[in-house]
Amino acid sequence: MTTPLRYELAVDDVNAHLLAVQLTLPAAPEDADHLEALLPAWTPGSYLLREYARFIQQVEARDAQGNPLEVRKVEKARWRIALPPEARGQAVTLRYRVYGYDLSVRAVHVDAGHAFINSPAALMMLEGYHDHPCTLDVRAHDPAWSIFTSLERTDGHGTPQGQATFRADDYTQLIDRPLELGPHQEHTFEAAGVTHRLIMEAPHAAPIPRLLEDLTRIVEAAAALFGGLPYTTYLFLVLAGDGAIRGGLEHLDSTVLMFPRRGYHTAKGYEDFLALAAHEHFHVWNVKRIRPHVLGPFDYTREAYTRALWLMEGATCYYENRILLRAGLLTPARYLELLLERHNALMNIPGRKLQSLEESSFDAWIKLYRPDPANVNTTVSYYLKGEVAACVLDLAIRQRSQGARSLDDVMLALWSDFREHGAGFDEDRLQARIEAAVQLDLDDLFAAVIRGTQELPLPELLDAFAIDLTPRETTGKPWLGIKPGTSDGLISADQIFSGSPAEAAGVCPGDLLLAIDHERVIQSNLADLLDSLPRNQSVPLHVFRRGVLIQLSLPVEAAPAIWQITERPEADPEAIARRDAWLLRTPPAP
Repeated sequence: MTTPLRYELAVDDVNAHLLAVQLTLPAAPEDADHLEALLPAWTPGSYLLREYARFIQQVEARDAQGNPLEVRKVEKARWRIALPPEARGQAVTLRYRVYGYDLSVRAVHVDAGHAFINSPAALMMLEGYHDHPCTLDVRAHDPAWSIFTSLERTDGHGTPQGQATFRADDYTQLIDRPLELGPHQEHTFEAAGVTHRLIMEAPHAAPIPRLLEDLTRIVEAAAALFGGLPYTTYLFLVLAGDGAIRGGLEHLDSTVLMFPRRGYHTAKGYEDFLALAAHEHFHVWNVKRIRPHVLGPFDYTREAYTRALWLMEGATCYYENRILLRAGLLTPARYLELLLERHNALMNIPGRKLQSLEESSFDAWIKLYRPDPANVNTTVSYYLKGEVAACVLDLAIRQRSQGARSLDDVMLALWSDFREHGAGFDEDRLQARIEAAVQLDLDDLFAAVIRGTQELPLPELLDAFAIDLTPRETTGKPWLGIKPGTSDGLISADQIFSGSPAEAAGVCPGDLLLAIDHERVIQSNLADLLDSLPRNQSVPLHVFRRGVLIQLSLPVEAAPAIWQITERPEADPEAIARRDAWLLRTPPAP
């Protein structure tokens, strides 16, 4: 039996935001003159090289007698440990520190109130030992703190508070279980026959009893779709975001959610949290198990390119509200309102006409997480467009199969494939697999919706479901066509939309708006000021550009029309039946 690698992790200094990490190899190889340790450059589910090695400090190694071994950094995230003859065959220990003050779901954050560890950012791996079992000893800074993770705990009940030991089958399992340390209370609930745990970093800000009830409904709705849960326990870990920061990261049997501390206090905010929880929980199937080959097993040192993120993330966005609808947490009317919001958001992105969903998926590593002023005009998010595209696929499948099949059948077929083979799917055969699952030819949709840049045929499809999605008459109010920011109290033009008055005037990214038609511009008066301008004329626009005052000529043009969605009360009975089935007004088929 292989002796496990032993990891030891301690919150070393909360004021300096440091972790101390130790990795011990029980017996170094007899026939090698060195070992190589490396740290992942990214974390699965967040497709950007984040270069975690920049946070590593004080790397050193010692042999079994405590003698120092030479450690040399040979690449940005790779360290070579020399093995003189006397160290071979013996235990070797690697020690280092990790600086962690990045409050996000994908990094490390240590302060006096808690410590969150996304393990790829903290735990190195030894090359050649990825498949070896591991143990992890964790020690909190404060002995009153608890340690929360979905890793299997192996120490007994007599272990002092603030300490714990866990095990993992291999390195991949080890780093797919984040850790949270702090004085938090654990809440549990049963859903679909499985125990779930909820850890809130700031429980005073959330309605815990209501959350437990609604999370139960979310989990059970998802379990009903897939015919059960693929795990034996699950952890919802919620960090308190600063301001409006929100996000999530999926793991095999847990998720980390970042949500504004006071974000639960409005109906919209609470609904937003439920959608986030439903989204990340749905990833238990879609991404963590249903996935293209490239998304597991991973090469943690380089990009994992795929053209299928539209399905992994976009379809999950679509299902987050489908799950809420199934759980009775959204009404059909509210569901349509949210679909309209997504559609309107997509129609306001000029880049949708230039970048396909497959291209957007492939370019995630260089574009999505690194927005620049041109992004809105040249790219489109596989989350946003992928969600609307998934809706298009679902509606088209329902219509073409006379209601016999839906996108649910696609997800169930992909889930069945994973359970049978335990591996990712072949991207080149994804369309064929989807068509086989629903027994339809969908080449026209894939050409236009997934590989092409045509407008998505959502209005035409909704029409067959007795739903009208139509442009609303414009109010005639002028617009600028910028994505605004603030700088020194002034409005900055962070992005300029293609075809907008601001682009026609020559506004550049970073310009600070001072005056329109000789009147001072501030955030509170911008809308009224624009509304007062003379239509179909040009007015002076004054901006600061790199500290220099510049006068431009701004054409006064009406804002583009927005869309509206309405159900037709009088329609063909078949269309109404399709609509009611899609909106789950009739019980979904088992």
